[in-house]
Amino acid sequence: MTSKQPSRYLWVLTGAALSVALVFLILWITSSPQSVIEVRVEEGVVFGETDKSVCYFVEPNFELRWMHSVEKQWWEEQYQRESAGLLLTTTYFEAFGAGTPSTETLAAIQKPGYLGYQINERLPNLDWVVSRLTKGEINYGNRQFLIHQWLPDYSAVTITPKAYGLIDRLKKDFCHEFSSDGSGQRDGSTR
Repeated sequence: MTSKQPSRYLWVLTGAALSVALVFLILWITSSPQSVIEVRVEEGVVFGETDKSVCYFVEPNFELRWMHSVEKQWWEEQYQRESAGLLLTTTYFEAFGAGTPSTETLAAIQKPGYLGYQINERLPNLDWVVSRLTKGEINYGNRQFLIHQWLPDYSAVTITPKAYGLIDRLKKDFCHEFSSDGSGQRDGSTR
């Protein structure tokens, strides 16, 4: 009978230790912020038919892509999230014209049909104006967010690195949860 006492005591002690560890894990998960990229629309404008004016994604790298209004050629800018802002790493474009940077170093990786330059410019955030004519999109991971289908022309968007806690993440939508056709319906993606 005495041999069962230490065994039972060990099980109770192990169970208590696991319970405490689980509580600390839950507290850590709910309180530790996650680095995200926030896409916020100017006040008074909402994404599609939803009442949201903010969405986010967690990938640290993203691309802005749009059709140049004069050249009618695609332009792409590659960004990385940093702790203090965004880093514009490279820019790619199909046509070379007025206003095109030409004094920068050529990008180490060139894309077929594009000319690329290494930029490496740090920005605290990025203010961007959306237009259906320029067909603006935000690409990250393997996702494409056709923001020009979601917002009225000339809507101002601010793209900023942020840190969200669990409650903030639950209150906001991933940008890719909006359907790509701008209908205001979710596309069925999972979080």
